[in-house]
Amino acid sequence: MYQRIKNNLDMEIVKDFLESEQTDQKVVRRMEELTDMLDGAYGGNRSAFGMGGYILFFGDMQTYKNHISKLMEFYHLDKDLSEYSRQIEGTADSAILWREELYLLSSDDSIVLIYPEATEAV
Repeated sequence: MYQRIKNNLDMEIVKDFLESEQTDQKVVRRMEELTDMLDGAYGGNRSAFGMGGYILFFGDMQTYKNHISKLMEFYHLDKDLSEYSRQIEGTADSAILWREELYLLSSDDSIVLIYPEATEAV
């Protein structure tokens, strides 16, 4: 399953789910930072398709793998041409590595993908 988060209200609602799934707190905080930036620049009451963009959070690698090609095709994006791609530093006890990627959809619209990158052997 994935979550679409466009503003702080969405983040507040999704946060309960993320905590119940024991999602790394550093990942949750990063998503809160991103929604703060979007709300600050574009307003927190914009519609689902309003300018500014949103976060797509993929809670597991299989969901990400199943949907990334459809997503890239829908938005006419190339997976290798993100504006940036970085690992989100997790807590020391986390076995999951998380990735954050930004894609520009237009001059005022973007999408940030957050997904698990790999699982280390424990």
